[in-house]
Amino acid sequence: MGRRLGPCFVALLLLSGCLTAPDASADAEFRLGTTTSMRDSGLLDILVEEFESLHGIDVEYVAVGTGAALNLGANGDVDALIVHAPDQEEAFIAQGHGVNRTQIAWNAFVLLSPVKLPDALLDAFTFIAEEEHCFVSRGDNSGTHMKEQAVWEQVANISSVELVHDINGLHPEGDWYYSIGQGMGATINMADEKQCITLTDRGTALQFQPKIDLVRYEFNDTLVHNPYAYLPVTGGNEEASTHFLHYLLNEGQQTIATYTINGEPAFYV
Repeated sequence: MGRRLGPCFVALLLLSGCLTAPDASADAEFRLGTTTSMRDSGLLDILVEEFESLHGIDVEYVAVGTGAALNLGANGDVDALIVHAPDQEEAFIAQGHGVNRTQIAWNAFVLLSPVKLPDALLDAFTFIAEEEHCFVSRGDNSGTHMKEQAVWEQVANISSVELVHDINGLHPEGDWYYSIGQGMGATINMADEKQCITLTDRGTALQFQPKIDLVRYEFNDTLVHNPYAYLPVTGGNEEASTHFLHYLLNEGQQTIATYTINGEPAFYV
């Protein structure tokens, strides 16, 4: 089964911008940078195991926020990426770091909350800010954090909510807003512990809900559409990367479409 790169090794990657030298079996290895949400949903391990079984190519993956994953790709530390921040992905390709972008799945961002929220997305975020109800943000330049900032920007356009832009990104000001710079799992756990609200992807929400007291709120709003894309990295292991993409667009599509968590679909194709 695919090997997860340990946290110490991941930290070394992000700090040094280099991986250990490939061994003699490098042609049969494939290094993937992906989002914590893809891992935390449980789907990634299933896809990797199925791919390895079908193609005999070992997969090593590192799961970080999308911003960090894109940095790994830009440094040439991975062969391909699965990320979910379309604007940043297009910029990555325009800068010559990626070959192309192929959508492989989608779901939506949702709110997890201990209190009842309005039915509309922007109304819910406006309510959070006006009531100063504690909110936990990943604050890590991940795809989820980027989406959260985009929602706050829209809220500011239609309400009296004022935003600040600092090292934690774009957000309302106040000690009710926690920016923790961590992954989705840690963010949800903190929100549950402190009875705060947080934004997450549907897949991770479904995985965590049996273990937390927060209620999931979904919204009929294109703003929370969450596409996952595959990006081969320029100069990476092109053969293995092509095999993995072919798998994702064929056998992998069925695996993604039929993957459920507690009986509910986590992703769509």
